[in-house]
Amino acid sequence: MTKKLFAFCLFLSLTAKAQTAQILLKLPQNNDFIVSLTAEKVRYLDAPSIGLTDVEFLNIGVFDDSTKQWAKTEFELKEPQVVRLNIVNKRMINANKSQESVNYLLFISPNDNLTIGISPNKTLTFTGTNARYQEYLRDYFRENMYDYLPQFGYNPSQIDNFHILTKVDSLQRARQQRLQTLKGQQPIDEAFETYVTAITNTEPYLLKLVVSDKKIRESQGVQLKPNQRKEIQELALQNFKIMPDAALLSEVYRNELRNFIQVPVIQKYPTDSAKRYVLSPEAVQMAYQLSSDELQSYPKQKEYLLTHWLNYSTTFRSNMSTARALLAKYEQTYPESALVPYFKRTIEAKEKMEVAALAPEFMLIDRDGNTVTLSSLRGKPVCIAFCYNLKQHENDFKPLEEKYRGRLNFVYLNVTPATTYEMWQPTTEKRPGVLHLWASDDDARMLKEAYASTMRYPFVLIDAQGKIVERWIPQEFPDNKPLQVELRDLIRK
Repeated sequence: MTKKLFAFCLFLSLTAKAQTAQILLKLPQNNDFIVSLTAEKVRYLDAPSIGLTDVEFLNIGVFDDSTKQWAKTEFELKEPQVVRLNIVNKRMINANKSQESVNYLLFISPNDNLTIGISPNKTLTFTGTNARYQEYLRDYFRENMYDYLPQFGYNPSQIDNFHILTKVDSLQRARQQRLQTLKGQQPIDEAFETYVTAITNTEPYLLKLVVSDKKIRESQGVQLKPNQRKEIQELALQNFKIMPDAALLSEVYRNELRNFIQVPVIQKYPTDSAKRYVLSPEAVQMAYQLSSDELQSYPKQKEYLLTHWLNYSTTFRSNMSTARALLAKYEQTYPESALVPYFKRTIEAKEKMEVAALAPEFMLIDRDGNTVTLSSLRGKPVCIAFCYNLKQHENDFKPLEEKYRGRLNFVYLNVTPATTYEMWQPTTEKRPGVLHLWASDDDARMLKEAYASTMRYPFVLIDAQGKIVERWIPQEFPDNKPLQVELRDLIRK
């Protein structure tokens, strides 16, 4: 390749990567609006406190109309993304008063140049590139599909709500007719058509499922008989259709894509409340293989679901044999995936959390500024609660503190992101048998790697010799009975 040709190819490559989109906001003066724009990028990434999340939320602009009438944001965009526009009243925020914010969906593609006019009553007008896409979303789509239920006349206290189904069908037809009108006026982007069709096809049957589910359950509460559960599952299987990969932009579609695979798996390997409805190792492996088989022609959806089931096996199961087996397959399929090191670290950390293993040492600061190590607490059993919010778990634990006073130490270990010691310390309260410890962001990362800690499994029980008694106790509300059983057993040991 000649130098000139190489330079030209490099230029084209850089140009492709540097695609941007521009949004210009025309704000009403003196209305005290705060307008925020958040782009949603569908990709798995390691998020604080919760492990992997499947959407990256990118703040692309926050604007105050009391200081400017025009606002512009420009952001890099390699493929179409959903952007959420939120409008709130600044004076309500400053007064700490609750209020309803107004939310809109936008569909933004690379090189879009869109102008959005915001009226004093918080309605929107659009001009510029693909303005008609935004008008269609504004007029026919809500951020949350369940917002339609009260408008359709759904009565949650009433068993039979079949009267709303005609309105659900009318909305679906209106969306489809308007889309055909748009296509008749001029060609529309394939990704946009896929996105809105995914919502148009998925939301109606989910709303119908709400009505059918309530009728099937009648007055039985949350427990369904096996034949009733199968009836609901079959409704999902019969209505869902796999669409092109751009459908992943729709949250309801992603949820139903996972359900589409999970339903036949659960039918073969039923779950139960005794095991907290967690899929068995055989079930997870079947879901992984079924996803690979069903989605061969949809590479993005296939990678999305294979990542989901691998993450499920590392998150919801304490034994890592299934996770290791799936990771070997995953790494063979996606050897360049940036997630492989994450899964390896997580699996290795969880494998070290076996019963009777020494709990990993740490050195943290208490509420009085003293350095405390885990080994210094030996002599009494310890219950560690990782706190991802200030004072998390304390109200629930205070009765337990009283019950086990003198026989058990409770450690509230603060790993709340971006919380300084000075912010945290005044929120703590000195009590007998209770220790408050603060972790910096760096310490929190090390604790996460050592203890595989997440909000789902925030508790660690350690005996008087510093050995792990139980690690995988889930957070349950309002009353954590599994934790209480484990605490009683810990005291007896």
